[in-house]
Amino acid sequence: MNSTTQPRLTTLTTFATMLVCVIAGGYAIFGERLISALYSGEIAFPVGDFFSAERPLQFYLLKANRIVANWGMLLLAGCCTMYALLYRLKHPASSLTLVDWSLWALFMAIGCAFILLNGYEGDWYRLGQILGWTGAPPFQHRVLFVWLAQLLRALLPDMPVLGAYLVTQIVALALALLAVRLFCTLFIRRDLAFTAQFLALAMWAPTVSYYTFYDIGIVAVYALALFCLFQRRFGAYLVIFALGTYNHENSLFLMAACLFAWFSRMPMRQLAALLAAQLALYILVRLSLFHTLPTHAAWQSGKLAQNVEMILHTPGRVMTSLAPLLLWYAAAAAGLRTAPVMLRRATIILPCLVLTSIVVGQLNEARLFNAFIPVTVALLCHQIQLRAGFAAARPANAANA
Repeated sequence: MNSTTQPRLTTLTTFATMLVCVIAGGYAIFGERLISALYSGEIAFPVGDFFSAERPLQFYLLKANRIVANWGMLLLAGCCTMYALLYRLKHPASSLTLVDWSLWALFMAIGCAFILLNGYEGDWYRLGQILGWTGAPPFQHRVLFVWLAQLLRALLPDMPVLGAYLVTQIVALALALLAVRLFCTLFIRRDLAFTAQFLALAMWAPTVSYYTFYDIGIVAVYALALFCLFQRRFGAYLVIFALGTYNHENSLFLMAACLFAWFSRMPMRQLAALLAAQLALYILVRLSLFHTLPTHAAWQSGKLAQNVEMILHTPGRVMTSLAPLLLWYAAAAAGLRTAPVMLRRATIILPCLVLTSIVVGQLNEARLFNAFIPVTVALLCHQIQLRAGFAAARPANAANA
């Protein structure tokens, strides 16, 4: 980054921060009164059918408050990340400093706020039923963080179900942010890897909807597993793979990433043994789950027909949910040609997720693609490293070969 670009970025970041503060302050003072006036018709404005008489004013006030809070928090996190990035370019660091931990704490707070503001308990995923081992398939077999909640309630019998759930998600979020940072140190300067944490937060946070024990954990599992896989730490990789299978059955797609990433890059016999070990672990874990928690199905039926109907009759519902992710994917795809070979090959995870989302998932749920967040973030970090011309501050490794 040249000497003239950095002052411009500082000015732009300061302007953006001030703009966010002005908009947030303006909404805090005038927002609810403006919405009330629009709802009642006191202010004539072409809002079309946005306001429905069937819904009370409070519904629109809560919705507007949530939107402003969500965007305000993410923009604040983005501005803080940019300030930290510009500071770190002037003051490189060889280890974690107060800047890194402060940003991590900020991202943690924002992530928790997103869960509290946007999360809810769906009729199809009742926390009490999941903790009582009576949930519906396939949810009941996603047990890794359920075990943690059970442990918490065993140690603290008076802890409510929701409280135990929220603690598990704080743990999962902390692991996810740290794991994504660790993985992306393979593609960006270590002292700038907090950028990866912001990008992961910005991708994951808008996907928050109904409560689940496993969604955030998927990000942590994939980031840690890919780090170990790229670094040839196959023993640790297999442990994470097994634990990840207890969290969610889509850990199977790590096998595809392993095959594509290491094909023609290690002896075929060794690769076959690694794949066989993963398959054996996957089968053993799944069999143990079906044995201890018997169920009549491994997935919910009828999803393919439901997705086809959504695409044909309510495509806006699908696009509204997936649009933010598609923008991130487009930005990441711009750097595919220059990305390291192994990282490019790891993108095989995305078509696997798309296929299963169509057949056994719901396309209007962006959270189904959480497993691809680490790869997307890594692609973006590599672009930042490459285009900004940051001096390399990490050792050579297999991931960059």
